[in-house]
Amino acid sequence: MTRFRQMLYIIVTGLVTAGVLTGYYLWHRTYVQPFSCQANLVQHHPDETLTVWLNYTFDGKVGTLSMNGRAKSDPGKTIDRKISFRVERQDHLYLLTSEKNMTFPDDNVDDSWLEKYEPQFFVYPGKSIYMRINEQHNGNYIFTLGTLPTYVCRGSKKE
Repeated sequence: MTRFRQMLYIIVTGLVTAGVLTGYYLWHRTYVQPFSCQANLVQHHPDETLTVWLNYTFDGKVGTLSMNGRAKSDPGKTIDRKISFRVERQDHLYLLTSEKNMTFPDDNVDDSWLEKYEPQFFVYPGKSIYMRINEQHNGNYIFTLGTLPTYVCRGSKKE
């Protein structure tokens, strides 16, 4: 009888341990570790070149993006927006859904003009975009749209 209890104890302990480890693994795949990063990039389009600065902050299931930029063809065209978004994560694949897209007073580009050059997530609320985000060993992040690495986002120091 004692052997039976020992065996039962070992089996139950093993099952509980396996359950805890499985739960941790599943949680870790979807949990969004808070981080911030900045990216500066030049986007070349057939009829326009944009210089864009992006400042991302991810905080659990929500995030914000400050987006600033200028058009080369008309330096007076200024982009100055703040986007609040929801975040869902599955491994390195992030689904970002814009909730609020604020334009600041010095933003003087029409949404219809901007949507020609940027995905709708960056222009309108309620739009989603899938991004693959991979943290690098140096603390920076590679943002990938589709299969093309799009930009490197320089990680902010964690304090």
